[in-house]
Amino acid sequence: MKKNFFQSRKFKYGSAATVFTIAFVAFIVIFNIVFTALADKYLWRTDMTADKVFTLSDEARDIMSDIKNEVNIYFAAEAGDLMRMTTGYDNVYPRYVYTTALQLEKEFENVNVECVDVVKNPSFFREFYTTTATTITNTSVVVESNGEVRVFALNSFFTYNDTSNLDTCWAYSGEKKLISGIMQVTQTDTPKVVFTTEHGEDLVAATPLANLFVDNGFTIEIADLTKDTLDSDCRILVIYNPMYDFLGMEAEEESGNEIAKIDKFLDEYGCLLVFCDAEYTENLTNLNEYLEEWGISYTADTYIQDADHSMTIDNYSIIAEYQQSSTLGGSLYKDLNSLLTPPKAIIRNSAPIDILWESGGGLSGSRMVSPVLKSYSTSQLVENGTPTETGSYNMVTLSQESVIENNEYFYSYVFAFGSPTFANQNYIESNAYANEDILSAAMLATGRERVLAALTLKPFDDNKITITKKEANNWMFAMTLALPVVLAGCGAFVVIRRKHS
Repeated sequence: MKKNFFQSRKFKYGSAATVFTIAFVAFIVIFNIVFTALADKYLWRTDMTADKVFTLSDEARDIMSDIKNEVNIYFAAEAGDLMRMTTGYDNVYPRYVYTTALQLEKEFENVNVECVDVVKNPSFFREFYTTTATTITNTSVVVESNGEVRVFALNSFFTYNDTSNLDTCWAYSGEKKLISGIMQVTQTDTPKVVFTTEHGEDLVAATPLANLFVDNGFTIEIADLTKDTLDSDCRILVIYNPMYDFLGMEAEEESGNEIAKIDKFLDEYGCLLVFCDAEYTENLTNLNEYLEEWGISYTADTYIQDADHSMTIDNYSIIAEYQQSSTLGGSLYKDLNSLLTPPKAIIRNSAPIDILWESGGGLSGSRMVSPVLKSYSTSQLVENGTPTETGSYNMVTLSQESVIENNEYFYSYVFAFGSPTFANQNYIESNAYANEDILSAAMLATGRERVLAALTLKPFDDNKITITKKEANNWMFAMTLALPVVLAGCGAFVVIRRKHS
């Protein structure tokens, strides 16, 4: 009698193998779905980029730890759209900012992240239109705390070689921008920068410098020192391209003595940034005499020219020479010094700044002076249009005074720049130059509290996964063999069971 096929060993064990295979594949699919969902929720990702673009930095955690206010971060698109990996500027880059926001939410209980599609629910964002010029699109990011609002466009979280061309994006600065926005809406111990006025200062030309301070977490004010006093929360005083002198002992009333107010500010561990033009330094008698107490002096009507190290045909846009990291001035940008080919620092129409002494100055003898940037030895001085001498000259200097209180060091600083052009818009906004990095380092050197200058750019111009060839081979070997080994093991198990049944 012929055995029924459905009762045969072939069907019995073949069916078992088929069911097992289907169950195994189903398990893999379900596991993948569940694991992906959990990974998205709990950020189970490994950042394999060289500069840890997708990882919250320790400096960011340090700054955020001081912020206790409730902060809401709204993305004007759905979460799935923000995490898309497809090509195109609007599709790829939102995930960088969204990932940073999710990490902040995970680390800090007072940070909340929400995604609302502005196209589907435009009324949700109506309260965030702070001005008639405010625009919110599906790539916008809104930061809000207690009614204070900041709206950011997507391109503000990235750095470009050419801001008019989005394809020149080369670094992620979203961590810094996002935390800057949080500090602005919470107003948590934000340090203040004061620009002097009433001396012919060109505050319009100083706008890029002021914007740089804001990006680094400072608030900006202007002050007429003949009337105003410098508050205790003022960390940096900026004198930008004055044409007329500051009042000293000749002031009719003591309250109008501007030099005395500057001196008092520095005695309280402040930081002074001076940008002077050689055309007007002869007018600045009181200011220059005060700077001499800090070991520096501007040379009037004299400019530095260098045919071998210039960016322009008139030879006045000088490429500065970096100083050794072991010096006070060079330590300011030691990260730049460590690069094999550091970016250029440019200063145009710079006056030479004389260093009168290197150490031992001041009433207590605790002041020291160091060049930050110098011209190369091929440069020459041009006085009233006539070349006079050749050599290396100081274009940016740093004076430091140290005081010990209760076994702790406190510092005051004076930075002198040979020309206001060091903070020129073309030099600050172009990532081809180091001017912005050096100015940010000067802000960080104030040292009295955490500022956003500690947060750096995260370049991603190299999109390759940064693992060694050996690691890549190991991963390929493991992933290539893992599934076949599992399937072979399952097959062997079935065969053995069939033989012994």
